[in-house]
Amino acid sequence: MAWQNWRKIAFVLAIIGSLLVLILLMFGVVFYAGGNFFNPSAPGYSMWLNSWSDLGRTVAWSGEINFISQLFFSLACVFWIISFVPSIHALQSLFSESRLGKLLSNTGTLFALISAITVFLFVFFFSEDLHPFPHRFFAVLGYFSFLLAEILYAFVMFIDKNYPNTRAMGFLAVGIVLFLFLIFNAAILQKLVTFIHTIVILIVFYSAVKSFQQNE
Repeated sequence: MAWQNWRKIAFVLAIIGSLLVLILLMFGVVFYAGGNFFNPSAPGYSMWLNSWSDLGRTVAWSGEINFISQLFFSLACVFWIISFVPSIHALQSLFSESRLGKLLSNTGTLFALISAITVFLFVFFFSEDLHPFPHRFFAVLGYFSFLLAEILYAFVMFIDKNYPNTRAMGFLAVGIVLFLFLIFNAAILQKLVTFIHTIVILIVFYSAVKSFQQNE
């Protein structure tokens, strides 16, 4: 029972954390100091042209100090890591005991942890404007690890009879958009990954919490 309560807390934390991340990112967007790669003199933040990493720049593309936006972006990443790591470990424990299912879920969890570690590295040690190469390296590594985690978890859900295929489709949808983002590097696709993943988290983890409540 104590283990089940821990998993329930982890899922609730993920739900709250995912919503809080969106709120903090939106504050970062509001306070962004302006400019983008294509037009440094452009006012404010563009969902189509600015990346999330632009929020974490110490100096915006406009040349202005970007401290407030950077602060909100850093907080968003902290809450994402805090809520993401326990929840993905708790989700792993819900899958069937089949050898294939455990292998895939363990591998998916490993890639998810790599993704979380790279987020910590490129946010707090390698901002895009000060350390562009390591920032991009860890960003690509993080997104690629996240892609593999999403695909593996989607496949595990497809083969696990305890999970409706609709939930697996949610993880697969995130993986597809993430794959397109890695190919085309379009800022709007990055936003879609964030928003779709948040919706999937809310659906999957809320369903898990309700299931725990029914079994109590």
